Amino acid sequence: MPKFHVVGKVVGSKYLGCFEAATAEEAVEKALNEAGGPISLCHQCTDECEDGCVEDARADLAKE
Repeated sequence: MPKFHVVGKVVGSKYLGCFEAATAEEAVEKALNEAGGPISLCHQCTDECEDGCVEDARADLAKE
C-alpha cells in the first residue's frame, strides 16, 4: 500500500486592533491593510493564536 505525506493548512484567529471606520467592512479592510503581507508567528504570537484548526489538506505520494 502506498504512503502519503499530508500537509494541512491551519487557520486561527488573532486580534488585529481597534479601527475607526464607517462600517464593519471598512474596519476589516483597514485592519488587513495594516497587517500587510504574509503572516508569520513568533513564539508569543503562537500563544495568542486562538481556535487553530485544519481548514484544508493535500496529500503527496511518498517516495520510498
